[in-house]
Amino acid sequence: MKHFLFFQLRNVCYNSYNYFSGALAKALQDKSCSITIFSGEREPLEAMERFVGQHFDAMVDFNSNLPKLKMEDDSYFLDQIDAPFFDIILDHPLYHHDMLKHPLCDFHVVCLDENHKTYIETYYPHIASVHVLPMTGEDMAPEHNGLPDKNIDLLFSGSYTPPEEVAASIENIPGFMGKITKKLIEDMKRDAGLTQEAALRAMLPELDEIVEELFPLHMQACFLADSYLRAWRREETLTALAKSGISMTVCGNGWRKSPLADYSNVSITDDMDFQDTFSYFRQAKITLNLMPEFKAGAHDRIYSAMLNKSLCLTDSSSMLKRQFTDDKELVFFPTDQPDILCETVGNLLLNDKKRIDITENGYRKAKAEHTWQKRGEEFLSITDHLIF
Repeated sequence: MKHFLFFQLRNVCYNSYNYFSGALAKALQDKSCSITIFSGEREPLEAMERFVGQHFDAMVDFNSNLPKLKMEDDSYFLDQIDAPFFDIILDHPLYHHDMLKHPLCDFHVVCLDENHKTYIETYYPHIASVHVLPMTGEDMAPEHNGLPDKNIDLLFSGSYTPPEEVAASIENIPGFMGKITKKLIEDMKRDAGLTQEAALRAMLPELDEIVEELFPLHMQACFLADSYLRAWRREETLTALAKSGISMTVCGNGWRKSPLADYSNVSITDDMDFQDTFSYFRQAKITLNLMPEFKAGAHDRIYSAMLNKSLCLTDSSSMLKRQFTDDKELVFFPTDQPDILCETVGNLLLNDKKRIDITENGYRKAKAEHTWQKRGEEFLSITDHLIF
């Protein structure tokens, strides 16, 4: 029987970190694994020292700050526990450079995008292994065999950041890094399939200031390019839908200060605990997903929508194209053509049979391949193949 140690240290992002941690831990427990959870809400961080010298089959944390933690003798805290450490990162690795750079003895990373996997393997060779394992969600009413009642035409779940606020921060970046950040945004707007690392690498021949050895540090310095594009695409897409007159519900922080607040066809719901969003998916005919600039990965919104019998409408990625068939289990849309998106939503709302058929196909696919039980099996398989 395997024994896993889970750290739950931060209650952030609508409590999503703790939800993912708890859901994966339960899935492993259902596979007869023993689980120990350290909660930063219930105990002071100093209490973690009791794990020093103990053995576990793996330690797990999400977007972890633990890799930098050191003991009084300047050794890494995680190296004092007899277990491989898995950091499950939910964003581009550029946001985690300050943690990924630490040379722990048995450091492993799980990420959500195949490009992120390649990036980590390239720039952090001390990390022993890198794996791709998308997060998922809950089926809120698995005993309900039919289509649940739907009183939301189109749902989007996620926070709002004004693009102009990010742009103002970019103006304050000193020297050449501000110019590079702006150029990255221009290039990635022009080519929606371009990753930030590919865009920056294409600029290298013309940049004497950036050297290959410090590439991940430069990527981190340009993080506002990623932040801006995420905010800009979100505002542009949802504003286009609002202008089209489509009835839409948006839940998450900040939307009452967005352009959407001026539209009578848009209903705004304020912050809620991450787990409460699943009931909204269940009420929605269509759930819109916008990738956080993942070009070869997936977001948990996709599987959460499907598991709650809501048609998932999303921009595509190479991973999603392998997992699903467009117009059969979900619907893809081009992020650079808002008119096509609005037309697609309108047609799906009018064509009940097509929408329900895709919804049911997506539900069956997600139930078969993208539950927490499946994610637990995949994580167990990862740990089975570790070389000690």
